[in-house]
Amino acid sequence: MSNKFIPFISVLMTISMIVFVTLQLYWIKELYSALNQDFSNKVYSSLESSALKVSQLEVDKYLNQDFKNFGKNVVDSSNQPTQTYIQQNRDSANTSTLTFQKSIVENQNFPISQKGDSLILTKLYTDEGILKIKKAPNSSEPLTAQMSKDISNNTYALREFAKLSASNLPIEQRVDMKTLDSVLSKELKLSGLDTKFGFAVMDKKNDVTKIANNIYADQKDKINYTYPLFTDSKDRTLYTLALVFPRKDYSLAKTNLPMLLGTFMSLLTILGIYIISINYMMRQKKIADVKTDFINNMSHEFKTPLATISVATDSLANDKIATNPEKVKYYSGLIKQENLRMKKQVENILNMSKLERNEVDLFLKETNVRDLIKRTTEAFGLIVAQRHGILTQEFNTEKYVFKIDEFHISNALVNLLDNANKYSPDTPNITVSTRNEGNWYVIEISDKGMGMETENKLKIFEKFFREETGNIHNVKGQGLGLSYVKKIVELHKGLVIVESEKDKGSTFTVKLPMNA
Repeated sequence: MSNKFIPFISVLMTISMIVFVTLQLYWIKELYSALNQDFSNKVYSSLESSALKVSQLEVDKYLNQDFKNFGKNVVDSSNQPTQTYIQQNRDSANTSTLTFQKSIVENQNFPISQKGDSLILTKLYTDEGILKIKKAPNSSEPLTAQMSKDISNNTYALREFAKLSASNLPIEQRVDMKTLDSVLSKELKLSGLDTKFGFAVMDKKNDVTKIANNIYADQKDKINYTYPLFTDSKDRTLYTLALVFPRKDYSLAKTNLPMLLGTFMSLLTILGIYIISINYMMRQKKIADVKTDFINNMSHEFKTPLATISVATDSLANDKIATNPEKVKYYSGLIKQENLRMKKQVENILNMSKLERNEVDLFLKETNVRDLIKRTTEAFGLIVAQRHGILTQEFNTEKYVFKIDEFHISNALVNLLDNANKYSPDTPNITVSTRNEGNWYVIEISDKGMGMETENKLKIFEKFFREETGNIHNVKGQGLGLSYVKKIVELHKGLVIVESEKDKGSTFTVKLPMNA
């Protein structure tokens, strides 16, 4: 895959994701606005119904309690009774249609306080009808006596209208807290709004009156919904009913939870897929780069022994060297040494391949781990000695016999020692120490080499990873050693911990359970 292709695709995916998220957020905002508008419509509808019911309850109070004989009072003489409208239409030569309407209006006006407040009751009697009349041909009589009688004998329908003109009554006499709370609760529930609310009655100056509950007092700074409650004779607002909803957003979310949850889940899913895809592509690119480095390193690792074997082989073909037993022995040993070196490289790769496929079976047996470490350390000490280095052993354990796989633990120790030796640029100074910590057998391998950056402490156990040191070949290896160590220790149910400081050295701690 081209190095430019992945960044290009990543940019396109990022732009698409930004557009998608922006559209989703815009849609959520529009949805909230629509839900908020629907909520407001329901609230105002409930306020209108509540104000009407409160007014009706107030009128009923006067009619049924304070003025029980209200209907028996004298009709206002300023309103004369009947008005009749008659319209005659001819449908055909001998049929006519008469449409008539009559009405009687009675006004009753009674004072309810000494300050001019009154209750006005209007009664409207209406009578409507249609008559179809068949006449004899050539008859010109517009309306017979029988027709007039039929019009006069129709039944009246009664409608009543009551209105309070109470500009001077205090609000406490017109409505009480309990009644208002009950009416509002019922109307809000009928509109589908079953949520906590606060209410208050405001005067003409928009000040809160005594009719207000505690919720409104605590939440009065929130958005208020207002509607006229009482008006005067000229329909000017005297008192206003105000509502506040402290849990409005929660109510909107709860009511539309499935829709909102589905939207957020789809948004999170798309974001998750985007993040995973970008991460996967970057990892693939990184793996490709690491494998390229690995191939380069392996080529270098094989090139040197192959060149040495080639030179040694050519030398053995030389007659002067072929007749010298010491030279033949030297070059033969050199060929064997380089051959073993290449074999070890191949075995490391094969072992890691088996570990990746979980094909490695441990052969656990009771082992004197201290002796194993001592033998391995002393053998590796010869390599350190070639660089005039120091390898110190400190054994501080009382329990050191438990089950391990000798072969793999020995290889893991060699890898750790080799790592300490390679990353000690000058004279190596390596310390191998052991101790018991509860049920753990602890092995520490410390060096005073170049150390490593903090961000590389976890990466060093990744396959193929090698810390950059300026020249990719100045520290030989395939980047498999520490990955192998970690997997072998984990198969033993142990832990590997690294502590390192740049230019001051590193310490690798291996903890193996003694009861595994």
